[in-house]
Amino acid sequence: VISFARWSVFATMCTGNFILLGRAIMQHVNDHAKLGDPFKGATMHAGFYAMVIMAWSCGAAAFQWSEYKFPGRGASILSIPFGSLMLLVEIALLASHSSAIDNQSGVVQNHLHSLTIVAYAPMFGFEWAACAAGRLATNTAAASGHILAISTLSVKRCTKGLTAAETVKIQMGLGILAGNLLGAILGALVFLLMPTGAHGALLPLGPVLAILFWLHDHLAKPLSWVKAVQRRHRTSKKSPREDLENTNAGVSDANAIDSDEDDDDADDDSDDDEEMCK
Repeated sequence: VISFARWSVFATMCTGNFILLGRAIMQHVNDHAKLGDPFKGATMHAGFYAMVIMAWSCGAAAFQWSEYKFPGRGASILSIPFGSLMLLVEIALLASHSSAIDNQSGVVQNHLHSLTIVAYAPMFGFEWAACAAGRLATNTAAASGHILAISTLSVKRCTKGLTAAETVKIQMGLGILAGNLLGAILGALVFLLMPTGAHGALLPLGPVLAILFWLHDHLAKPLSWVKAVQRRHRTSKKSPREDLENTNAGVSDANAIDSDEDDDDADDDSDDDEEMCK
């Protein structure tokens, strides 16, 4: 909601941006076209939407490259610079905001402001590519896909029944849809209440996404030092009874070995006596 209110474009998805791109092309062809403009005539240029789509695509491609270079660690490594870029741009927007600009320098500043979306779009393209590759277990922004899955599985529940995994999938989809709706309401509320056009509202977004990817990668495949700590922790949690059982097992094994050696000696002595008798 905040990105749509700021820049009249979607930062998190491309479907809506392609629709806006087609609409902007037709608006450029016919300036008098009445297309039910939700922006009250203030449409952005078609090149602007194409640039945002390209930035989003670059983020998705960056994820694939990072996974190729750093298998299992690409998301956590590359999300840090992307998240830092979002944080720095949001700080710059908050610092440079002015309430009303009418002079020529203000026009230039408005153009620069509209281009800041290019710093946000790659992170969301990166997120979509990571989710499609299995990160975070599901897509966190595709409401259409979750609605389709819930509808399909609801029919299956009435006809054949659901497995435990399918039940979890429905619950996860409902949770994501509720989270998206709550986030949209919260974003609209923040934009209406903040006098600076919600500049600063997205400050935690980049770092939170970077931390989320880092936690996922390192919990799914811990580092060597994390594994060492886990092994030490498991060893320290062994009960005295387990230690006693292990000790007894070791003594039993030693006794069994001694018994085998005695049997071997007895067999050797028996062979020697038979030879002497002969």
